[in-house]
Amino acid sequence: MDKAWAGVDVGKEFHWAHVLDASGRELLSRKLENDEADIARLIDEALSFAEEIVWALDQPGGSAALLLALLWERNQRVLYVPGLSIETEPATLTAVSPRPMPAMPTSLPTRRA
Repeated sequence: MDKAWAGVDVGKEFHWAHVLDASGRELLSRKLENDEADIARLIDEALSFAEEIVWALDQPGGSAALLLALLWERNQRVLYVPGLSIETEPATLTAVSPRPMPAMPTSLPTRRA
C-alpha cells in the first residue's frame, strides 16, 4: 500500500492512535504510552502498512511534544486538526480542513538580570 492516514488523540500520559487505509478501513487502533519506546513502536507499526503516512494530531505541542519530535525525526508529514474543529453528529465525526503543524519552536537564550 502506498499511503495511509494516522490520527492521534493526544493525552498527557497516553495517546490513542488509529491508522486507516485509502478506503477508510481501520488498519490499527491502539492505546500507546507517552514514552519514546511505545511511540517509536507505533510509528514502525504504521509504516509497516504503507510507505507514506499522513499523521493528524489534535494538539500542536505540550503533551504531543515527544510524539511530534519522533515523527519529525523520521520526516513524517504531520497535520494539526484542532479539537474544537471536530463536530459530532449522530454516528459520525466531521472534521474541518486540517492545518499544517507549526514549525518546531526553537529555544531562545534567557536574559540574566
